[in-house]
Amino acid sequence: MNNRLTFSNTLVIVSTIATFLVILFPNLYAFGMNNFFLNQWLYHIYVIQFFTGSFLHGWITHLLFNSLFLYVFWNIVEWLMWRKKYIIFFVFVTVFNGVLLSLVNQWNTVWISGFCMALLSFYTLELRSRNNPEYKWWITAIIINVWIWFVPGISLYGHLFWAIWGVIFYLLTKDFFRPKYVWLDVEV
Repeated sequence: MNNRLTFSNTLVIVSTIATFLVILFPNLYAFGMNNFFLNQWLYHIYVIQFFTGSFLHGWITHLLFNSLFLYVFWNIVEWLMWRKKYIIFFVFVTVFNGVLLSLVNQWNTVWISGFCMALLSFYTLELRSRNNPEYKWWITAIIINVWIWFVPGISLYGHLFWAIWGVIFYLLTKDFFRPKYVWLDVEV
């Protein structure tokens, strides 16, 4: 990998800035994903929520764990997917998950961890398609991350729907975006 700024690292930087702004100005949490602006017919703000909700975190440890996850692991996934597909993936799962969350979820949801879940499910399917036995460990990680909703303040819908959208994106694009190079099976 070269030294240029990856999209994953950009997500970490933007999430960090957004989270610290919310700490300073708690009213910004209104821009997480919720149906308040939709119910008020403020569609322009509702559209903005799709992306602002993607960068907000509930607390500092939430930010730290997601940032570490994106920085350490998903830079590799971005490199394997290539940047264009990775960005399309981010927009796809953000839009569809935002619509679904605003329809079924009554609470305000913030979700960069959801994007991590979508990537996790996508990556698991890619490993399985390449007959890499590591995919079984990642299935376990998906199950744990979906069931983490038992912790107060964690969204079942956020984690579960993002994992589902990762699977849907994989199935829709597995042949269309197939890279022209072969994945390296490298043990990390």
